[in-house]
Order: sequence, then structure tokens, then C-alpha cells
Amino acid sequence: MDKRSLGTGLVVLALLLAPVFLPGYASFQLTQTIGLALALVGLNVLMGWGGQPSLGQGAFFAIGAYAAAMLMQTGLPWWLGVPAAGLVAAAAAWLIGKPILRLEQTYLALATFAMALAVPQLLRFGAWERWVGGAAGLQLDRPAPPAWLPAAVTQDVWMYWIALGVAAAALVAVNAVLRGRLGLDLRAVRDHATAANACGIDVARTKTLAFVLCAACGGLGGALYALNVQLVTPDSFTIFLSLTLVVGLTIGGPGTLAGPLVGALFVQFVPMAAGGLSNAAPWTVFGLAVLLVIFVEPRGLVGLWQRVRPRAAAARRQPHLHSR
Repeated sequence: MDKRSLGTGLVVLALLLAPVFLPGYASFQLTQTIGLALALVGLNVLMGWGGQPSLGQGAFFAIGAYAAAMLMQTGLPWWLGVPAAGLVAAAAAWLIGKPILRLEQTYLALATFAMALAVPQLLRFGAWERWVGGAAGLQLDRPAPPAWLPAAVTQDVWMYWIALGVAAAALVAVNAVLRGRLGLDLRAVRDHATAANACGIDVARTKTLAFVLCAACGGLGGALYALNVQLVTPDSFTIFLSLTLVVGLTIGGPGTLAGPLVGALFVQFVPMAAGGLSNAAPWTVFGLAVLLVIFVEPRGLVGLWQRVRPRAAAARRQPHLHSR
């Protein structure tokens, strides 16, 4: 077994066993991080790989959360409700994307911004309060761990494993898509849409598929959020959620595979740490972090690591060369 395979195996083992040895609240936070990372994976497809601006990922996060809650209240098991929620968000994106993806850059960003503003208000609309619960929202139950598992596997640990499994399956699927024809088309559209169209790439179809994949991941993340929190309300999905997701992707590294995870960790834990200083500290940290990334490394923390790592490796090799 080579070092890379051994390292991958150790990382997987650590991810699986971490919640067993952590307090329940830490497992809860890690599950939240996985849900956010899934939403950022989708946003990365659209913004990082496709070069299309979006301020509306929070809307698809909300659609997925409410879809999961509504489906599970009808008696559907979680293992059907979660993927179904992703499909519902994808279907919504397909319908919405047809008209708004004709817009370019600033106007597209404003259209998705309007969508993120509208969804929480629509969830309060009295006409369908009986289905979505109005301002009070909807409650749902967490999946209980199977009886055959040991007592150390609590409900928090089981929920974390569910989220980890869903995220792993989604990452494999997204990575396969990006390595295929759609990934090539997305990069071509991002670099020069007119040239891509001249080469025979269906730009409208490519943008729509990226938008749908972005929404599907956001819906899956929202469904995991709903299962973990056990309550969904309109106030959980304000415009600040969409802005936070964009900040997370910017900090982590758009167009990189690890960027969404790094961004999710930043969004989940840095504001909590900064909140101990003052109520305004989290947004101050967000603003300063974005400015720092823009001026120092536009590709985010992962891009910074990719730039610094070869230099560090070369610096480590130099003493050995001099010693010879």
C-alpha cells in the first residue's frame, strides 16, 4: 500500500470515528458543517467552474429543507426524503433557470438575489400555511440509530454518519460530472462564452445544467440541515444565508475541490469564535476575510495552499542538495 492510499484510509477512519469521541454538540456542529459544505459544492459548480454569479443558493437550501420536512411528515423515510428533497430543488432550478439564465453577470446576480429574498417571504404566505407551517415552520424527527449498533452510537453520531454518507455520494457524483463533458463545457463557458458557442457548445444548456446541479446540492444540504435541527422556519433562510455561502466559497477557494469544505469550516466555526468578542465581530471577520482574500489570493485559502506548498517543498529539498 502506497503512502497516498494509507493517508486516505486514515482520513476516512478519522472522519468516521471522530463523533464517537466528541461531545454531542460537537457532532451536531460537524453535521451542520457537512450540510453547508454540500451547498457550497453546488455553488462551486455554478460559480467556481461555470463562472456564473449567484446570490440565491440559500433559496435552494430552504427548498430542500422544507421539501424534506413536508415529505417526512407524510411518512416517507429519511433515506427517501433526503434525495427527494434534492430532486425537488433541482426541479425548481430547472423551472427558474430557463428565464433567468438568459441574463448575464450583474443582472443574473440580481435575479438570484431577488429569489433569495422572495423564498422566505413566500414561506410565510397564508395561502399555503397548512403545508409549510407559516412563521412557526415545520418540525421533524431525527433518524434513530439501528438497534444493532452499540450504545456509543448516539443519535448525534448516527445523524453525522448519515450526513457524511450523503455528502460522500454527492461528491463522487459531482466529481464524475466535472471530469466529463459538462466540466469541459463549463470551463469553456467560464473562460469565453462567445468562443464556446462558436465551438458548438450549447451555452444555454450548459448554464442550465450547472444551475440544476448547484440547486440539487443545495437542496441536499438543506435536507440534512432540517434533519439535524429538527425544525425549519422562514427565519432560518434569510438573505444572509445566501451571502454567507458566497463568502464561504470565496474564502475556501472557488474552482477547487477542497474549497467548499474549507469554506464550510470557516462559516461554521469562525463566526462562533468571533461571537465571543462582540455581537458585531462575526460580520467584521467576514468582511475583513473577504477583503484579505481578494487582495492576497483570489483563489481562496486552498489556492494559497496550492501556491505555497511547492515553494515549501522546494525549500525543504535545498538543504539536502547543499549537503551533497
